[in-house]
Formats: sequence, C-alpha cells, structure tokens
Amino acid sequence: MESGLHQLGFDAFRPGQREAIETLLDSERLLLVAPTGGGKSLTYQLPATLLGGTTLVVSPLISLMHDQVLALESRGLPATYLASTLDAEELRQRMQAMATGQYKIVYAAPERLVYGGFRSLLRELNCPLIAIDEAHCISEWGHDFRPEYLQIGDLIQSLPEARVLACTATATPVVRDEILERLGLPTDTPQLVRGFARPNLSLRVAEANSRAERTRRINQLLSESLDKPNAGRGTAIIYAPTRKNTEEEAARLSGEGWNCQAYHAGMEGEQRDAVQRSFAEGKLEVVVATNAFGMGIDRADVRAIGHLAPPGSVEAYYQEVGRAGRDGNDATCLLLISPSDMALRRKLILLDGEGEAAQHKWNLFLELMRWSEGGSCRHDAILRYFGDEEEVLSGCGRCDVCTRLYEEEEVDPDEVSTVVRKALCAVARLHGLFGLQAVAKLLHGTQDKKLVRAGFKETRSWGILSAYDERWIIQLLRRCVTAGWVDFYGGDRPLVVLTEAGNDVIHERRPARLLLPPRSSAPTLGTNFKKRASSTVEELEGRDSDLFEELRRHRMEVAREEGVPPYVVASDRTLRDIALLRPINSDELKMAHGIGPSKAERYGDGFIQVVREAV
Repeated sequence: MESGLHQLGFDAFRPGQREAIETLLDSERLLLVAPTGGGKSLTYQLPATLLGGTTLVVSPLISLMHDQVLALESRGLPATYLASTLDAEELRQRMQAMATGQYKIVYAAPERLVYGGFRSLLRELNCPLIAIDEAHCISEWGHDFRPEYLQIGDLIQSLPEARVLACTATATPVVRDEILERLGLPTDTPQLVRGFARPNLSLRVAEANSRAERTRRINQLLSESLDKPNAGRGTAIIYAPTRKNTEEEAARLSGEGWNCQAYHAGMEGEQRDAVQRSFAEGKLEVVVATNAFGMGIDRADVRAIGHLAPPGSVEAYYQEVGRAGRDGNDATCLLLISPSDMALRRKLILLDGEGEAAQHKWNLFLELMRWSEGGSCRHDAILRYFGDEEEVLSGCGRCDVCTRLYEEEEVDPDEVSTVVRKALCAVARLHGLFGLQAVAKLLHGTQDKKLVRAGFKETRSWGILSAYDERWIIQLLRRCVTAGWVDFYGGDRPLVVLTEAGNDVIHERRPARLLLPPRSSAPTLGTNFKKRASSTVEELEGRDSDLFEELRRHRMEVAREEGVPPYVVASDRTLRDIALLRPINSDELKMAHGIGPSKAERYGDGFIQVVREAV
C-alpha cells in the first residue's frame, strides 16, 4: 500500500485515510464523510492502483476532474474524464480507449450515466470500484440535490461485483441514511465520519443592520487577515447573496486598492474561467462571489472567508468556510446576519414553489440560524450537527463564543416561559399585518406611527418587554422563528404569523423550551456557562446519543419498508428532540419538533417502542 501512496506523491497517510482504505477493501462498501480538503480523493485513487481493471469515479466537478487527471498522468497513472465540455470526437476517442482497458481511473459527470452506450461499456469492463464524489447530491434532504445522481443506484445494481465508495464533505445523519437508501447499499454499510474539526478557523458571526456596517465589518476582516493590498499575506473569498451584490462589492474593494474581481453564474464561461484561474494562480487577492465559486478550488493560503448574508444551510456554510486555512495556518471566517435575513430567505424559497421541498429548505436554513445565535462553541455545535462526536473540542478557544464567554444571569424557567409567551402574544396581535421589526417595536414600546395609528398602543403588548432593548427582542423573535413558533407570509415584505405550535406555547399546551439571548456581552469567563448553555444544535451525550442512534436505525428500517426517503419519516432534529424528551405516550411525542397528529398516528408507536426499550 505504501508503494502506491508514494506513486501518488504522498509520503504518509493523513489521519483516517488508511482506516478508510482498509475498510473499503475489506468490507467492499464505505460511506466516507470528510470535509473539503480532507484528502477524500486518495481513498479511491490508491485502491484503484491496487485493484485490477478500471475504477469509475462519478463527480459533478469538471474542473476538479480535469486537475486530478493531469496530476495522475504526471505520476504515470493513465486516467481520463468524460464530460459535456468535450466535443463529440474527443468523447468517442476516450470511450474507445476506455473500452480497451487503457485507463486505471475514469472520471465521469453524473449526466453521462443516462446514456445507454456508456452503461453498456461499463458492464463489459472489469470495474472493481465505483466511487461517488459529492454523494450528498443524491439526497433530496441534502443542500445540493441533483436529480441526475438518482441514476447511480441503478448503475451499482448492474455492477454487483464492484466495490462502492460514497464520499461527501457534508452529510448529517439523515442525509447519510438517504445516501445508503438511494444507492441501494445495505444498512450495515460502514460509515466513517472524520476530519470535521478545523480549530485553525476562527468562526465568527456578527449582526450588520446597514450597508455601512457591512462595509466596516468586511474592511476590518480583510485588514486583520491580509493587512493591506499587495502585502502578500494570502487571499480572501467574500460570498454575496446575489449577482448584483458581487459586482457592487467587487467594485468597492477594487476602488480601495484590492486586486479583486467578481464571480457569478451570470458571467460568460470564459470570463468565469479566467477569474478562477487567476485566483488559483495567486494573481487575485480577493474574489467576491456567489456560491457558484469554489467547487474544486484548492488554494492553501485563503486567510479569510466573509459572508455578506447567510447561505442556505449549515452544510453550505461549512463547505464554503472549509476553503480557508487548508495549509493549517490561522484563518478568519465572518458570517454577517441581519433582521431581514429570515424574511428574505423565506421569500426566495417560496419563489421556487411550496410544499415539502420548500419546507425542507426552510428547515435547513433555520438550523443555520439556530447555530448563528450562539450559546456554545461554534466548532463543537457543527461537529455534533454532522455527528462527528469523536472530534468534539469541548471549546475551540478561537470562535467568537469561546472568546466572549459571559456570566449569564440565572434564569428561572417560569420567567423564560413568561417572556416567550409575551413575545408570541405580540406576534398574534400583528399576525399577517406587520413584519418582525414592528413586533419588536410593539414589545419595546417604541413610538411608531403605523402601530399607533392602528391602535396597538392601547393593547397589553405595548411596551410589555420595555426592560429589553429592541436588538435583544429581535434576537428573541428570531429564536422563536427557529423554534417553529413564528413564521412568515407574503411577497416583497413578508409578514409575521403565529404558527399552531406558537399558539400551543401561548396557551401552555407546549413548553417554551428556549435559550434566551444574553442580556450582557461583557467578556467575563463564566465558570458554569457550559453547564447551562445548551448547544444551538441540540447536544446529545451518553444515553441520549445512544438513543438517537437507535432511533436512526428504526427510521431507516421504516423508510425501507415504505419505500420512502428517511427524511419523510423524521428529520434529525425530530430524532434529537425524541432522544431528549424520551416520550412514553403520543401526547408527549407530539412535543417533539415535526411531530404533528398525522406523523404521531403513522409512526408514533414505533418511536415510543424504541424509547421504552432504551429506557
């Protein structure tokens, strides 16, 4: 194995690589979850050198395929790739060479699998290994679902002798379960989750309520990370939510002396390639881009990642910040959020349609918002989100939460419940009439012409939380949104509405389980902070963690029996709630997130039975 390692240009294995390769060779099946830049490619390239025949790698990243083929050929390993960017004659020649066994590794874009000629060719080949890169794309519950990936399951069934490796950088437990289901792999397929800990990244979240504040924060990020233009201290990527934002921010930074360009999907292909090439070669200091930029980028000296607005999920966020600090040196990642983010994201999601798919996207975004609120080490919360318990840091010491631990006042649960119910009552009064900011003004008692004119000054909600400032109330309301008690409705200016679950909280039919925002940001170290502050993505330890895994297994069995994706049965968040609540009857089960009357009737008995057996 070591000789193959040296042939590929490596002196030693990175942590976890040998284990992954040996597991794949012994078990013939492996689901590998490791972050971007974690060395996943070696997990299929090295076995390809050891096994006879031609290994197939399915990947959507054409630029990455091209780069890896060049690198393999330079090491004396014959390889090629098949993608729509090649002309018909070039494709024909490569497939002909493939048919005669001239390649050890063939990379193919997933859309290639729909062609009958290609499938027939694969069946005639000696194909010892099928590797699926970016395997989360097969999951409708993942953040980057691609329908063409659904062809891969049939391909695997047609090549029963081939080993199967599914690789992804971002897969929560529910996504991992769906990957196995879609690929037709057995439930006992080994799953290795490793390498998510990136303690060299300083993860920060800051609120920016104006363009001036965003400008100041980004300037500060670049100054701290790169010093000044042409200082030669590395590069930075700034992610923007729209094409217009990328062009405006790139123009602004260029005007301040940075060697900077924009990148988005609306640009001509040649122009995009030129920007990507300039960045890869170190000719650009800063790229301002939409999320279209970065796939396959492997520059080691990215010292800063900035987000002008939150992306769509924790997965998308961690994939994007994962492009920083790959040389192991310090890097800073700043996510800017504002009170309008939730309403804007809700609008964008609904533009693509309604129904279960829209709700799924909304839930993914809420997980990111829950994470952004803080409460515990940002790295640890992400590691638990991905199920990477072994690497939990118990505090990274570098994120903004760890460096700003505060002595939180003791809070009576009854007081929390009272504050939350007061906030939700105000939402109920403005239901479908105003936005989130107006609710905060009503609760604080801020003189607002529209509210006064509409007669809301005479209601009991006026100023009922005047002891808190408006910014704190906005944070509280955002947490109520992530809890599922408040939602948005409408088009350009989304209006707040109280959900059925929120109404249950008001009338005490459901508990107000919520970590209130901090009253003080004084940077004093609280000795019992970690004991009291729950993770924004619920932390499961000991027996709760074991119960979560039992619930996962049950979910997978039910999904297989019904022929549906696992997320249809229950989300990870639902299983976490069940593991924490340990319900023993249907009424208690309905207190878990995502369990309404229909799901309780359909799946409740099974979940309760799993809990009873565990208890």
